[in-house]
Amino acid sequence: MWRRRKLSDWIDEFFEQAYSELMSPSWDAIKRCLVPLINIEDKEDEIVVTADLPCVESKEDIDLNVTEDNLEIIAKMKEAIRWERWGTSQRHLEFQTFRKSIRLPEKVNSEGSRAVFRNGVLKVSLPKVRKRFTIKIQ
Repeated sequence: MWRRRKLSDWIDEFFEQAYSELMSPSWDAIKRCLVPLINIEDKEDEIVVTADLPCVESKEDIDLNVTEDNLEIIAKMKEAIRWERWGTSQRHLEFQTFRKSIRLPEKVNSEGSRAVFRNGVLKVSLPKVRKRFTIKIQ
């Protein structure tokens, strides 16, 4: 049975998602990778994921792994990005890849997926799974 959601439920969900996105770090120091900026568009027949991958030279440097409900992006940078901080604690980090695992809002057909990489921007189109049922008329 379909249940109508309260406006307060929608607002709570929005702020939970925004907080988790804003407060999670944009890097992983152990794996030495950065998290790329992404945008997810949920269209009628497909889901389009756009990722910003600066410092990635070509499509050969990108690995995409797709399942029916998850997309993983791994991209190697042409040059490592270094971050150094000197002061009371000395820290040196070097990032060599971008890595992001994205839980998709709907199930997709991974075999029909396609991707384009141009000018540091990756665009992945994932067609949605549509189930069709034949109803026998009596």
